[in-house]
Amino acid sequence: MTGNEHRVLIGTSSWRKKHWRKTFYPPGLPQAEELAYLADRLGTVEINSTWHGLQQASSFRAWRDKVPERFVFSVKAWQGVTHAGPLRGAERAIATFLASGPLLLEAKLGPFLWQFPETFGFNAEVMDGFFASLPRSVDEARAFIARNGGDIDRALADIPDRLLRHAVEVRSASFAQPRYRDLLRRHGISDVVTDVERDAAVDDLTADFVYVRFDDGVKRFPLGQSDDDLARHAERIRRWATRADVYFYFDDPDYREHPSDRPPFDAIALQRIVGGQGPEPGTTLQPSLW
Repeated sequence: MTGNEHRVLIGTSSWRKKHWRKTFYPPGLPQAEELAYLADRLGTVEINSTWHGLQQASSFRAWRDKVPERFVFSVKAWQGVTHAGPLRGAERAIATFLASGPLLLEAKLGPFLWQFPETFGFNAEVMDGFFASLPRSVDEARAFIARNGGDIDRALADIPDRLLRHAVEVRSASFAQPRYRDLLRRHGISDVVTDVERDAAVDDLTADFVYVRFDDGVKRFPLGQSDDDLARHAERIRRWATRADVYFYFDDPDYREHPSDRPPFDAIALQRIVGGQGPEPGTTLQPSLW
């Protein structure tokens, strides 16, 4: 590969949705096999249950072993870190989260997603400190856990070292300023893209990867993406992929009131347009093919 080739992975935010059963998932498919079914068709998925509460190490091992070798999980960070206060002194909560098992995904671990509520406003000192505290490798994570009172079991101690990535999603308008983007860029953290119509979201990258959580609400759900929508997504992915790896997730945020089974179908359709292969996820797009 040359330096102009980057990895593109397309998937969904979560895989366990009741309203995907009997449409995306075949009737009668055991719930325990839903992840494997999705992973045979897409290259990545976002684990959302980790936001609601700490998961068991056995769950991460089971998820890891259910998917193909090159499949990638992004992991949404525990709300005990992002929603529990102003982040000062959050090191122990971060250590507890990291020690709970996400590192056990090993080579199948993609970016950590740190999502903050709308009530969390921008403070340059706080964000700089938070970004600086995030471990950038498995070895750094082990040292961070030990330093901040977390427990490292034998399995975690034996995991090979590798780099870790972090993406941050903020919702307060107070973050819409150059100083915040400067901090992201300085620390190599990706600003999560939710509004793919913004030119800045396409061109102003802050890390060596792009993290998209496409949330179109009820504008097009439950009908899904049109051919024109998918073509626009593909064009943006191609632009991003000349400079960075791309993780693109179709989200279904309003599923309780307006349930939709479209996200996995849209993800598969977009993957086909950009050249992805379900059973061989993690397709590398080459600019010469565009």
